[in-house]
Amino acid sequence: MDVLLLFLILLLLIFALWISSAFFGAPFQPTSDKALKQMVQIAGIKKNQRMADLGSGNGKIVIEFAKKGIESHGFEINPVLALWSKIRIKKLGLQKKAFIHLGNFMNQDFSKLDLITSFQINYIMPGLERKLQRELRKGAKVVSNTWKFPHWKPKRKLSYGLGNVYLYVKD
Repeated sequence: MDVLLLFLILLLLIFALWISSAFFGAPFQPTSDKALKQMVQIAGIKKNQRMADLGSGNGKIVIEFAKKGIESHGFEINPVLALWSKIRIKKLGLQKKAFIHLGNFMNQDFSKLDLITSFQINYIMPGLERKLQRELRKGAKVVSNTWKFPHWKPKRKLSYGLGNVYLYVKD
């Protein structure tokens, strides 16, 4: 009986994530462990930095960067994923370093951040490029998993399996 109840709860959670994606943004695709390792490496993080993950999903990237000691913010439009992330952060005791904000990242101001991470989709990249070029201060870094900006030239690229991670630095 307990196994059946656990299975039904898991099935309900998967359905909630799937249906909420239809209403609250792009489908959820978690960042692989290999990609995350490359994102951390290419970012070259330093203590006292502030970062944001755009479309933070399950909070995996926010959590990893918070574990490295930097103030990490995730912006997620899907309330189910945002709640899930907040639960994970609390369970890990990272509430002083990791923060999840429910809402559209395109409505946020990134001018005080040192680093942005992103795992978006191709059609988002042109508008996101314009926003980041307008808002980020000189020297701020952007790490993009898989997707390239149309006009901004990457300073560095790392490969993992079949994918790439790109580093951009605001001039």
